[in-house]
Amino acid sequence: SANNMCVRVRSIDLLISLALLLLAAPRINAELNFNNDLENSQKFKSIPTTIKTYENATVTLPCQLDTPFRYVRWHRDNVALVDSRHPEVPPPDRILLWSNGSLQVSDVKPEDTGEYYCEIMSSSSHAVQTHAIEVLYAPIVATEPSGILELPIGATFEVVCLTKGVPQPAVSWRLNGNTLDQYSNAANRQSRIFEIKSRDMAGLIECLAVNGVGPPAVAGVHLQVLFVPEVTLTQSVVYTKVGDRAQLECTVESAPLATLQWFHHGVPIQIGAHIGSQETEVSVSHSQDSYVSHIKHVLTVRKVRESDMGQYECRASNSIGFRSASIELTGRPMPCVFKINPGTQSSTSHALVWQTESMLPIMEFRLKFRQIPSANITKPVRSNWTELTIPAQVTIGPIYITSYTLEGLQPASLYEVNLLARNSFGWSDISKTVRFATGGEVELPNYSTESELQYDVTEEIFDNEITQRSQIFTASMVHNSAVSQMHSALAYITILLQLC
Repeated sequence: SANNMCVRVRSIDLLISLALLLLAAPRINAELNFNNDLENSQKFKSIPTTIKTYENATVTLPCQLDTPFRYVRWHRDNVALVDSRHPEVPPPDRILLWSNGSLQVSDVKPEDTGEYYCEIMSSSSHAVQTHAIEVLYAPIVATEPSGILELPIGATFEVVCLTKGVPQPAVSWRLNGNTLDQYSNAANRQSRIFEIKSRDMAGLIECLAVNGVGPPAVAGVHLQVLFVPEVTLTQSVVYTKVGDRAQLECTVESAPLATLQWFHHGVPIQIGAHIGSQETEVSVSHSQDSYVSHIKHVLTVRKVRESDMGQYECRASNSIGFRSASIELTGRPMPCVFKINPGTQSSTSHALVWQTESMLPIMEFRLKFRQIPSANITKPVRSNWTELTIPAQVTIGPIYITSYTLEGLQPASLYEVNLLARNSFGWSDISKTVRFATGGEVELPNYSTESELQYDVTEEIFDNEITQRSQIFTASMVHNSAVSQMHSALAYITILLQLC
């Protein structure tokens, strides 16, 4: 037990000795004495310096007095670096104190940026001088959020741009490569609020940071706009007949992916042997729309029955909403289209030519026409429609080309006309209303909407016809003007003879 007691006493003595050694060890005081008067500041041979440099460079900060100094010590901000009174304490890596009091920083890093304080003591004075190092480096940028952002139309969101760099980078914003605004004030954190008003907002939102050191830095987020499915139709009316094969098509664009269901007169269609469906993905060229699905849906009626006729609906839905479009499957004739008649027209008649298509034989046409006011009438009054029933001629195939001449028209007048066709399934949709003019003097400000239609014959014939009528009208005006001048001259001569 006596031996154990001795061991304990020796251990205590050793701990006390170590503590005394630690207390006696030299330390660098992190506190600076800024009691520096103007007179002592003026004794510095060196001047305060801010050094702007790049990474990996070597920087020397001077600290010299007119008189020999007793000691010098350096701080960076609030961190003690080196003290000449304690040469046994090693300085941090890359830091060297020269014998003249200058401080050297080698292989500078961005973290070396800051203010450096030189505190120097001579036999007669004490002074502190401040220097600075600014390590320039290219901008670094990041955005919050980043990656892919999925939001619906109508949403509002914020993108934050976080930047680093010396000097402080200036920030601008881009959407799909298009600059949204000029460079904003430099700051470490900047944000922008976006409101999704349409699908056009989809794409890359970028934050661009520039500070003149190195290339610009770019970061961003890919915005994917979610929207209600958009349904487009190849044809809103599909013409067919009983026993034929018919196809109804609708294309759906959506994000997220939409499901589609077909209806006939509001009742869901059962897919089977009689009616089948098919989906085909449509390729898109815009890379920013790659997340949008483009699907063509085809409903096939393999052998049309009379009960298959009527209204069909393709209804697409996703998590955002639903939208639909209607297609009519019908055996009625297609709408009639008026053709240009290159033949000559009289002042009281006009020959009409039209074309239509019908899977079933056409029974009759219903033609409606009326006179309309021309531009030289001060009080325009439209007359009532006149209806004519015109029997259809027998033809081979579904194409019907029919001509009919309207007689007993007013000369130098404008008319408008439209047309319907009927087969055993019903009446067609009404044709486009067109205008024509009878021969004579008439102004044609909006001569015939026939020019707005699509025709098989060349439009040159129509243009020549208008040119010829315009020339006739102009010649008529010149003729009338000459006659009027002649009458005036004769009247003037008559008055002179009377005076004589």
